[in-house]
Amino acid sequence: MRGAILGLAGAAVLAISSAAGAAVTVTSSTNLNSPDPAASGSVVVNGGITTINYGQNPVSTPTFTGSFNFTNTVAGLYTIVLSSSTPGVTFSNAAITGGTCTPATCTLGLFPDNTSLKLANALLGVGSYTFSFTGNNSNESGALTGNVTISAVPEAKTWALMLLGFGAIGMAMQGRRRRTILAQVA
Repeated sequence: MRGAILGLAGAAVLAISSAAGAAVTVTSSTNLNSPDPAASGSVVVNGGITTINYGQNPVSTPTFTGSFNFTNTVAGLYTIVLSSSTPGVTFSNAAITGGTCTPATCTLGLFPDNTSLKLANALLGVGSYTFSFTGNNSNESGALTGNVTISAVPEAKTWALMLLGFGAIGMAMQGRRRRTILAQVA
């Protein structure tokens, strides 16, 4: 029984690690400079989540545009979120072009407050892409910063294996309780 549980746990870990192996690399940027997403240290990878930090200073007009090019080395489903922590920044549009993005137009949708944009379950193939965005900045400092988060979405088989593993652990724990109770009664 213990061997079966360890085998299921190992299979679940291998399935989950396939989503976590996604590799997104920023190759260049336009109108972004503080931090520049193409600079070393601007891309942070934690498991299946890649965070790309960006900045623009100065923002010469109330409206701004920015873009960066990136390569994806692992095809799969991704959730992409664009956000900014700079007060007074709102986004009007963001899209991913190039490569093989499904749906055909990978346009991020606005959150209700327009301070973040999100695209869920985008199928990105292996290839090169351009991420571009536009917005408005009423911040008096004339600067903006934020990040783009690209998260791998676990596949259905990953969820199934994970649930199977949790069930096996629960059965093992229940079996231990029964043995302990029987030993106390005897």
